[in-house]
Amino acid sequence: MSLLLLKRSLAKRLPSARSYTTPNHTSTSTPNEKWKYVPQSGTYPKGFNVGGIHCGVKKDGKSLDLALVTSELPCSAAAVFTKNVFKAAPVLTSRDMLNARKGSGVRGLVANSGCANAVTGKGGMEDAIAMGRAVDGLVGEREASTIVMSTGVIGQRYFGHLLTLEVG
Repeated sequence: MSLLLLKRSLAKRLPSARSYTTPNHTSTSTPNEKWKYVPQSGTYPKGFNVGGIHCGVKKDGKSLDLALVTSELPCSAAAVFTKNVFKAAPVLTSRDMLNARKGSGVRGLVANSGCANAVTGKGGMEDAIAMGRAVDGLVGEREASTIVMSTGVIGQRYFGHLLTLEVG
């Protein structure tokens, strides 16, 4: 699924995404031993929208593998980053964005599971920047304002369908 489809899907669901309940754990692919970490109900802070979809990063065809959190207004954000010499592209992209904004004016966080986009060189940096820009376009920002996070396979770039970046 492309980020354009993500935008359309979330635009329909996010305005009402304030309260949540977790479905019966037999209806998802979350292992039983992990359910103790999943909140069963709650309320999101006003002004924040949250969504998750399966966009094809994970090959099982059903796992939620892309999460998006947006703020209706620019907000403050902070992060702790690795000191490892080999930092993944999303780490560098997010660190640079937060430093440039001095921790303020952040509008989104996008995270994928299944592809770490680590040890991927210039192409990986371009992918991480493009992923952040797609969310920036979704929330109406012209400047970088999105934290990008990735976890999963190392040495592999994002899949092409994740980077169909027609946002507008």
